[in-house]
Amino acid sequence: MPSSKHTQSVLLINPYWRQLTEPYEHLGLGYLAACLRQSGVKTIIWDMLLMGDKAEQIAAKVQQERVALIGVSITFQQSAKEIMAKIRQIKRLTQVPIVVGGIYPTFAAQELMTLYPEIDFIVKGEGEETLPELVHTLLAGGDVKKVPGLFGRTGSAIWESPDRPSVDNLDKLPWPARDTLPQVLEKTGCASILSSRGCYGRCTFCSVDAFFSRFGRKMRLRSAGDVLAEMEYLQKTYGVKNFAFNDAEFIGSKGRGKARAREIAEGILARGWQIQFSIQCRVNDVEEELFALLKRAGLRKVFLGVESGSQAVLDRFQKDATVEENLQALKILSALEIFVAMGFIMFDDVTTLSELAENIQFLQKVRAVTGNAYLAEVDPVSKVLPFAGTKVEARLKKEKRYRGNSLDFDYAIKDPVVETVYRVLCLLTNFSRKIKAKRGQPLYREFDWQTGQIKH
Repeated sequence: MPSSKHTQSVLLINPYWRQLTEPYEHLGLGYLAACLRQSGVKTIIWDMLLMGDKAEQIAAKVQQERVALIGVSITFQQSAKEIMAKIRQIKRLTQVPIVVGGIYPTFAAQELMTLYPEIDFIVKGEGEETLPELVHTLLAGGDVKKVPGLFGRTGSAIWESPDRPSVDNLDKLPWPARDTLPQVLEKTGCASILSSRGCYGRCTFCSVDAFFSRFGRKMRLRSAGDVLAEMEYLQKTYGVKNFAFNDAEFIGSKGRGKARAREIAEGILARGWQIQFSIQCRVNDVEEELFALLKRAGLRKVFLGVESGSQAVLDRFQKDATVEENLQALKILSALEIFVAMGFIMFDDVTTLSELAENIQFLQKVRAVTGNAYLAEVDPVSKVLPFAGTKVEARLKKEKRYRGNSLDFDYAIKDPVVETVYRVLCLLTNFSRKIKAKRGQPLYREFDWQTGQIKH
């Protein structure tokens, strides 16, 4: 579709959330924009953190570009209430149809559309095929109910079309549009990249498994060749030297997954690239030989899903890992001098005092075997969040212990003593964070891509 003042377009919004202090590339919107443009639709990406978060600014852009549809991504469920207030303002000013997408809206679609009449559509699952079809159907005046993968609204009636299977071969998707990359690079020094979708785990607190399993294979990997080609493009086009792999699970279990990780690392080394990168993975993936190879290729940071130092809790979370495997993975990464940000959950709704003591003892062992230099601090009041679509949410609702709704949820810990400990720790932690903020100190130790050093 040629660009002119008569051309209607789509505006994709990465919303502002007060807890986000640093810009990032929204690869989900990048993929959607690439697919829309490939289908001939003029598409604008609006990142509120980079371009402005006022509804009036967006309304002006909508009028200027003759926007026919506004798409909003809700990446973090905790941000939904704040984002929906902004969507309400945007709809009031523009009266343009609004479509929302993401893991959370997929599982809470009926609730969101009931609470917020400003939402016209919700894309279920991945949107690379659904959104272009929706846009072309709207522009042609067709029947949107025939578009698979949607919740929609006709008058006061909410309807749902059949699920659309996810794209099985990720290599067939166009690479994501990189509209905001220059600004993000200037501020953070790091570009995002996605080499897989989904996870082979089955954790009770995570919505990733439920989301991807619903629409197809629970984990899909791009080929090493396609990943390396995109990395080369980003280096040549934008001068990227630091990459953050946003995969929920980069390695992808034994067999093909580890072979692909090795192929990516060997490809980087063979090309002589002087780069750095980060990944996310499970403790089961960490093997000394493989991660030594990844370190030589540029691996500097790992977000590691440890979650607990109590075997009873690991089993309850369906982590399919042991406390000893947790410690061993941390030892390997520490010995390789790879910075680790540990996924760790101190409390859930049935935490006991003995499990809490096991977690504290485990963290002491972690500090002993890793030292502080290559380990991010653990949040002492981290608590399981019953995200939409998770087994934890379903159980709490079944037990009638889930308070509120998906936009504002809570629960009490069964053991009243543990609940008291949790509340006291929250007060102490919040006080400590306020002191750090006043002193201009970072709340957490983190890896600084700009300098290649650890920020304390």
